[in-house]
Amino acid sequence: MSRAACRPSRRGHLAAAMAGPLLLLAACSGGFKSNLPLAQVYVLRPTAPASVAVAATPGLGTVQVMLPQAAAGLATDSIVVLQPGERLDFYSAVHWAAPAPGMLQLLAIDALRATHRFAMIESDAGPFPSDYVLSLELRHFEAEYAGSGPPTVHVALVCTLGRRGTREVISSFTAESQVRAEADRMQSVVAAFEQATGDALAQMAERLSPAPAALP
Repeated sequence: MSRAACRPSRRGHLAAAMAGPLLLLAACSGGFKSNLPLAQVYVLRPTAPASVAVAATPGLGTVQVMLPQAAAGLATDSIVVLQPGERLDFYSAVHWAAPAPGMLQLLAIDALRATHRFAMIESDAGPFPSDYVLSLELRHFEAEYAGSGPPTVHVALVCTLGRRGTREVISSFTAESQVRAEADRMQSVVAAFEQATGDALAQMAERLSPAPAALP
């Protein structure tokens, strides 16, 4: 993909905004065909680093992972770009398979389950009561352009673990990673998102050791 195709495009945004009326016109006339490119959908599948320790036996504590609260502009399925001058933008004709907060919630649950440190881990939509609640805040989930060359993907999650009954905060920290894309192409940018997200989730899983059942 060319640099122009990877960079956000205002013209692409305008075309996307017009797509709905044009498709409606096509349905009515039966003869109109849009030349707009089909949107590409990307799935985020980060690989956790091998350095994350795995418990020999499952923990006894249960934890509920809340849907992350997202910083302004991040609660979307668009792939967010931060341009020089703190200008927020989006890549045109591409998006994630789901809004970022929902993706990160499921990925956080998977990362914690992989450590086998908890007897049960579920989302806030789960039917079972839990001993602990993990609150997440998505502070960064964007590709940052600082000038020429490929962007740097920045992922940051504020993680707060607390007891459900007493609302006592047990641990609060930020899991953060920045990874520069190998090229200014969409596949390279997505690969950088996967690496940065995997690094941040690995930090989260490591900091939540030992299992809640062992905590005072």
